[in-house]
Amino acid sequence: MPRRDHYVGKEGTYMEIKYFNTKTKVMTMRGGSILITLAVSLLLFSGCEPKPQPIELGSDQCAYCRMMITEQEFGSQILNKQGRAFKFDSVECMAAYDITEDGENFHSKWVPDFLNRENWVNAEEAVYLHSETLRSPMGLYLTAYADRESADQMQAEYGGDILDYESVKVLVRGEWLQNSENQVNHQNY
Repeated sequence: MPRRDHYVGKEGTYMEIKYFNTKTKVMTMRGGSILITLAVSLLLFSGCEPKPQPIELGSDQCAYCRMMITEQEFGSQILNKQGRAFKFDSVECMAAYDITEDGENFHSKWVPDFLNRENWVNAEEAVYLHSETLRSPMGLYLTAYADRESADQMQAEYGGDILDYESVKVLVRGEWLQNSENQVNHQNY
């Protein structure tokens, strides 16, 4: 018959330690298994994809122009494959960073839905409005929307052109990056 020791740990966790011989001991748990919890955690988190991070307004800096991010409806981000978020104060700064950096390590790009600021939309699936009546922080007049219907409604009210992400990059490259004052020397921090 093996010798048994009992231990009541924190939060009432009951452990029973059985000694089968001097070299072997087996632990069993009652009332909450650490091993099961650990196994479930590993299963849940092993396939996790990087997700957009909250932007701390007035605290986070744009990874491209280094300005403080102050407007939630424009704050965008690129996630690298390790899950690190590079945050931007505008769609145009994110697109400029995307154009000027090697995107090999990029996992995904995210923009907030202009009509629902808490809703992150994949930048390559978003629909954009370039309207000179909706000023963005860096002055290129770009806003992002989760779907074409929302962008069409805003276009009917404010005018402008509907764009996809590749067209946004063309616009940024042509109208913004050619202007030398918008070319920022930046480094990955």
